[in-house]
Amino acid sequence: MTRILPGVEIQVIKEIVPQQLNPSGVVALIGTTEKGEALVPTPVSSYAEFADKFGSSESFTVTKDAKQAFQNGVFQVVVVPISGQNGTKGTLVLKDRKGRDTVLLTAKSSGEEGNKIMVKVEGDADSIRVSVSDGASLEIYEDVTMNSSSQNYLVDIINQRSAMVTAEDQHSSAKFPHNNPAAVEGQLSGGVTGVISKADYEAALDKLEGEPDVDIVAACEVSDPEIHALIEAHCLKMSIDAKNRIGLGSVAKGESIKDICNRTTVMASDRFVIVAPYGCLGAVAGLMSRLNYYESPTFKPVSGLAKLEKKYTPSEQMEMLKAGVLPLEAQKGRGIVVVKGISTSKEQISVTRIADHAVRGVKSVSDLFIGTLNSPTGRAALKGKIIEFFMRMESEGAIVPSTDGKEPPFLVDVYSSELDFAQGIVRVNIAVRPVRAMDYIYATIKVEA
Repeated sequence: MTRILPGVEIQVIKEIVPQQLNPSGVVALIGTTEKGEALVPTPVSSYAEFADKFGSSESFTVTKDAKQAFQNGVFQVVVVPISGQNGTKGTLVLKDRKGRDTVLLTAKSSGEEGNKIMVKVEGDADSIRVSVSDGASLEIYEDVTMNSSSQNYLVDIINQRSAMVTAEDQHSSAKFPHNNPAAVEGQLSGGVTGVISKADYEAALDKLEGEPDVDIVAACEVSDPEIHALIEAHCLKMSIDAKNRIGLGSVAKGESIKDICNRTTVMASDRFVIVAPYGCLGAVAGLMSRLNYYESPTFKPVSGLAKLEKKYTPSEQMEMLKAGVLPLEAQKGRGIVVVKGISTSKEQISVTRIADHAVRGVKSVSDLFIGTLNSPTGRAALKGKIIEFFMRMESEGAIVPSTDGKEPPFLVDVYSSELDFAQGIVRVNIAVRPVRAMDYIYATIKVEA
């Protein structure tokens, strides 16, 4: 509108600032746990928090890998417990003073572990005290009742606060307070561990699709190639929507070099890494999480391992590297190190992570420009923001020019043809040159006599 009266008109334009990218290095671990609800992805930021929520018994597959990951500086672990098919949870029925069922307590964790939970009920007819313990933790609920209209209603209190059990009202025919549980000291029973199958891992991976921060996925203590193929397929699927991920898998205990190398003949992928020997998966996952996305794991030491399950000879290491397997080796003065950080396609892990970071960054920038690209000015602004993002990557050392200086670290072109414009399409062409780990040093020594 043209102003009639003299004055100043001010227009405020908010600059488009791309959102911060999701943190790099969040590891998802799938496997069995001592406690915790099955198929519920749960983030933890320390081993102490993991032990509190999922237990510390190393007879369960996730525990050892989670400990190794935190010992190696993992940013965050997302735990997805699996319990297996035909598994059941331990239960205990509390009865009122007339012997009628009034409350059903059910363990939150599946299997025999739930059978360890002890329950003690004390008190008089009007108010009771309930104690729940699994040997490591103790929960006490004072002055609870079976009066459903009370703020101390036992069923609601336990369901809201307990980390070990859930409660279900059995609707005793007695009226309050006669439906309060009678004094008793009992133990949950009937919990049976189910048989872990391929379907359980498929269900866990489905749940992980809703966790956008995850960029490393591992099935703990699993050497089955079919499960590895599931993880690789999941990572490929997620990369379609710029939720790029890399899967990790372990070899079997005592597996021969021939069998290890045969694994990559059926699955050569930038999205999957096979770790050898057995027992190092969590340490490698933690190392990858700790490193910047543009840093290679090659020759980096891992922590938390006293020794390797198997020591490979140089010729065996060479065979595995040629096949696309990531081996670890104990070196004097260095500790246990990753010999070379490669995926099953023999591509360097750092190169894949740099490309993934570029994809995420371009998507994050482009999302903010949707609906504003119908003019050359809008498209130029998009190009400028993408160039700005790649300049940051260049300053970090993630992308580099060619050694002769003739090729730049990145190229960006934003355009829309007449047909594209009619269909509401803008195209972005990008080329990047990820920095590669310099794995070999050739020395020439001149001797003057």
